Amino acid sequence: MPLPRNADVVVVGFGVAGAAAALAAARAGARVTVLDRGVPTARPLALSRSARSRRALRSGLQRAALAAGVAVHPRCHVHELMMDAGRVCGVGYAAPPSDGGAATARLAETIVGEVGCSSVVLALDPRHWEFVGPAVWSAARASGDADGPPPTARPSPELAVRTWCAAREAGAAAASRQAELGFDAATGAVLMGAGLPVPGLYSAVGGRAADPAAGHRAGRGAALETARRSGAELRSVI
Repeated sequence: MPLPRNADVVVVGFGVAGAAAALAAARAGARVTVLDRGVPTARPLALSRSARSRRALRSGLQRAALAAGVAVHPRCHVHELMMDAGRVCGVGYAAPPSDGGAATARLAETIVGEVGCSSVVLALDPRHWEFVGPAVWSAARASGDADGPPPTARPSPELAVRTWCAAREAGAAAASRQAELGFDAATGAVLMGAGLPVPGLYSAVGGRAADPAAGHRAGRGAALETARRSGAELRSVI
């Protein structure tokens, strides 16, 4: 399936949280595209009871998301968030050639593209959010309020990249004011250190990586963002 140029909501990752977010956004009326860097693997010979339960939950949510019209694209590595006036407006991705096979090993033939959208839901472990740093710095700079508490001794990958961007563009003082991201528990919105939301950015990862409730909140929040920007009405989600 070719990747679209535009969607209402882009979800990055299709595990439990990502599938829950995609399903909630689709049921709320959004056109949802999922970009997942995973590749289907062979089923292990033996799984623990908890692993079987997680697999069943993930599979059920994924089937429901597909049935709701969600477009899923595997082997897509998202490497940047596109920004416009401090607001998330899409993602940049890289993917192997569509013919697969041996061609996937030829880096020169890697497909690089963009998907424009109204909001993005991150369903990845925050340890892999380094590509988010430049976007958060852009949002902080556009808001005119990039202050926050002092950074931690061992910053997250996202904060490390954002601090570098701040130092390069605004100097050491601005870099020293960067702080770890927060999250709105009601909507899943990603918050800057000052408590301001990064417009158009949501997190489906709650206290636990595999949390369908956090995914649901983020997906619905992203769909609501899309509805606000387009003037459409959000469907109720049961």
